[in-house]
Amino acid sequence: MESSGCMGLMAVVAVSSSVALVALQVHRRLASDFMKKFESELVGGPRIRPKKKVRFAADVAEPSSNNEEYRRRRLRASA
Repeated sequence: MESSGCMGLMAVVAVSSSVALVALQVHRRLASDFMKKFESELVGGPRIRPKKKVRFAADVAEPSSNNEEYRRRRLRASA
């Protein structure tokens, strides 16, 4: 009876220690990822910025296929 109790105790110790080691590794990895993210925000690392939309003024005209005529008209209008 003594040997079966001892074997059971050894099994419980082995399982609980392996669970504790896995939990420790997961905690270290999460803490490391968090610290990297935190440091990059403090240092001013690359940030993902939304792209700006371009809006043209109302008086901008679409050029025709004849670029010379378009330039002449724009030069006369501005002069």
